[in-house]
Amino acid sequence: MSMPVLLVRKRAGVVGETQRTCHLVPVPDDDTLLALTAYCGELIHQGEAELLSQPSGMPCVGCLFRVPMPR
Repeated sequence: MSMPVLLVRKRAGVVGETQRTCHLVPVPDDDTLLALTAYCGELIHQGEAELLSQPSGMPCVGCLFRVPMPR
């Protein structure tokens, strides 16, 4: 069984281009959250996120090390 994971990065203008890494974020349980927390611990506030349909740009190494392995 695999866990649903979102591919997210901060939008252009929110951070510099070199900080726009592709983070892995667990799908939230509800839609009332004000922020997403990536597996690396990066906090992405509402309105800062760009949801990706596929990996784009540099991956976040911290997220890659911490994402749970599929069972």
